[in-house]
Amino acid sequence: MAKMTMHQELEMLRKEVEALKKEKEAREKKERAEALKAKKEQEKELEEAKEKAKEIMASVEEGKVEAKEALNELLETIKKDYENLSPTSAIVLFALGAAFGHALSSK
Repeated sequence: MAKMTMHQELEMLRKEVEALKKEKEAREKKERAEALKAKKEQEKELEEAKEKAKEIMASVEEGKVEAKEALNELLETIKKDYENLSPTSAIVLFALGAAFGHALSSK
């Protein structure tokens, strides 16, 4: 095998360094692309989570409104029943409520 001259060795080293630089740049470019892709996926997941949270909050608000309406209907029904109640029944109902309240508070 023939000996390489110093210039040939230097040229070979330059080519090797250049190839390593290109390899490094390609690897860094790939890493940046992967990081950007991961960031976009994370942002997409965050948006989806926000949308789901909005849907849940809307559902909760809807449930609150429905519960309030049901409670108002119940109160109106009780009020109508109480207004149509005979005085004797009202006294008996009041006495039962007082007795029940007393029994609960004494325990």
